[in-house]
Amino acid sequence: MPEDKTIIYRFKDGDAAAFDTIYHQYSKRIYNFAYGLIKDQDTAAEIVQEIFVNLWEKHEQVNIELNFKNYIFTITYNSIRKYYRNKSIETRVKDYLLNNTPEIIENTDGGIIFNELLDLANKTIEKLPPKRKMVYKLSRQEGIKIKEIARRLDISTRTAENHLAKALKYLEEELAGSTMISLLFYHLFIN
Repeated sequence: MPEDKTIIYRFKDGDAAAFDTIYHQYSKRIYNFAYGLIKDQDTAAEIVQEIFVNLWEKHEQVNIELNFKNYIFTITYNSIRKYYRNKSIETRVKDYLLNNTPEIIENTDGGIIFNELLDLANKTIEKLPPKRKMVYKLSRQEGIKIKEIARRLDISTRTAENHLAKALKYLEEELAGSTMISLLFYHLFIN
C-alpha cells in the first residue's frame, strides 16, 4: 500500500484523525511482526501500545522525508530488541536471586532495603493521576487484562493502554532516578 504523505503531514501537525488512520493501517502488522518474534500475545500487544504512545508523544519529530513504513518498523524492531535486552537482564537477576536466596533472606539489611524500595514504589504509585493509578493497579497488582480494565472503567481499550504505558514510564523514570537497586526493583516487582 503506497504511503499517503498528506496523512503523515497531518499526523506530524498533531491531527488525531491522521494518527487514528496510521494506527489502523499499521497496528495489526506491527502486532503480527512483534508476535512472530516474541511468541507472546500480551507482550506483542504491549509493544504495539508502547510504540503508538511514543509515536504520538513525538509526532512533531517525525521526519516526513523518510519512508514512514520503514520508520515505524524500525521503531518496532528496536522496541523488540529492547524487550529482549530487558528480559535478559531480568532473567540473570532472577537467576542470581534464586541461587542466592539463603544469603538474601539471612541478610537483615536486604529485607530492610526491600521494604524501603517497596514503600518508595507505593508512594510513587500514589502520585499517579487517579484514573492512571486505577488502570495501573488493576493491571499490575491484580493481573487484569487491558480489555477488562477498559470495560470496568468504561473507557476505550486504547485509553486504558495509554494510561498504563504512561504510568509505567513515570514509575520507571521516578525509580530509576533513585539508585540502580531501585531500577532493578522496578523491573522485577513493578513492571
